Amino acid sequence: MSKEWLENVPAYFDGYLKLVGEDNMIEAMINSKAEFIAWSQDISEDKGTFAYQEGKWTVNELLQHIIDTERIFQYRSLSIARGEMNELPGFDHNSYVKNSKANSRKLSDVISEFDRLRDSSIALYGSMNETNIKYKGMANGFVVQPVLYGFLISGHLRHHLSVLKSRY
Repeated sequence: MSKEWLENVPAYFDGYLKLVGEDNMIEAMINSKAEFIAWSQDISEDKGTFAYQEGKWTVNELLQHIIDTERIFQYRSLSIARGEMNELPGFDHNSYVKNSKANSRKLSDVISEFDRLRDSSIALYGSMNETNIKYKGMANGFVVQPVLYGFLISGHLRHHLSVLKSRY
């Protein structure tokens, strides 16, 4: 599934999409997962509850945000690909992080959860046919397509990986 299918992408998503150089969505998911796994090999368990500044998310919280967002993008994609006609809601990422209790978990468990989740994303998007992945729906006030979320999953991860590498 390639980028050529993306139509009328809301400007809100441009920053994430610019981080995806691959033209193939599944390849982008595989590559960005590999980048994440490489990063995760170099971080110590005790960094999970570290925040680089007062009021900023900890490593665990940031990773939980990535996980939660990927799950929401999966759900939106599945709903739209299956013909959902109702608008899908947005979400308050700060509230999700606060209620996740991510800092009560081991960093290695959060990393493992992401690993399994990304495999699930690859399977989900790989199972969608060329018609359903282009369906349009409404989510959080935007007209979107499952193919858009497929690419956003990789761009969103890369955005936060950059933050993790530079500030944590």
